[in-house]
Amino acid sequence: MTFFKIALVAASVFASHAWAQVAPQAQPENTGANTNIVRWAEGTYTYQALSDKRKRAWEKFHMNVHPDGSRTMIMWHDLFARNNQFTVVLRVAANFRPLEAYLSYWTPNGYKGSNFITVMGDKLNAASSGPTGQLTQALSAPEKMSIGTHPVAADGWHTWYEDVKAKGPQKGTLYSIEATADNNKPPLGTMIPFEFERLGKERVTTPAGTFDTVKYKLGGASEAWVTEQDKLMIRVVNGPRDLEYLLTEFKSGDNAKK
Repeated sequence: MTFFKIALVAASVFASHAWAQVAPQAQPENTGANTNIVRWAEGTYTYQALSDKRKRAWEKFHMNVHPDGSRTMIMWHDLFARNNQFTVVLRVAANFRPLEAYLSYWTPNGYKGSNFITVMGDKLNAASSGPTGQLTQALSAPEKMSIGTHPVAADGWHTWYEDVKAKGPQKGTLYSIEATADNNKPPLGTMIPFEFERLGKERVTTPAGTFDTVKYKLGGASEAWVTEQDKLMIRVVNGPRDLEYLLTEFKSGDNAKK
């Protein structure tokens, strides 16, 4: 077969495929709000020293509420005080129990790795990839559990299983991700005991605005102010560690009202 004939055959094959340069048939597109997003919120946090307000980091988040009540949170932080940068996507059911999470961590020693986590009933599976190779993990998942990924936007979700009538500390389990600068340790998690205490409702004002919140004590050391509907973190204070996490920018929308 001559080169010319080969070229003709190749051209006919190319033209027969969907990726050939043929004008596509016009499809009607949605011109309103995305039907997969019922409500949304986004904002920025400042991490600072409580004593002298020295800036340590900033964090951005975006949360979508979906028609089935589940929520997806995207978090990105720049903890420049420690040369850490974490990117996290967390998805929870309508009752805020974890469904999935993805995280990617950078530490002062470079790329630490990633972790993809799924929770199905009483099973948690994780698959990590990074400098230490590819590792998997399979653990039992208690009903009252949450995932600790270290950015603060979703830390209010740790309280999802609270009994609002209970007095004193309430106990559950936290799947806490390894996040040290030791990159020989992959960013897999460990199931550890976790407790929090509801302290009451409180209106709190930050640079982002004024919010009606529920105040909690988290882990026995931090005071946290959390919105009720979406359990978004507004402010966190950890006195013993001289740390404050403060919501400084905030926007939200309700597509159902459009």
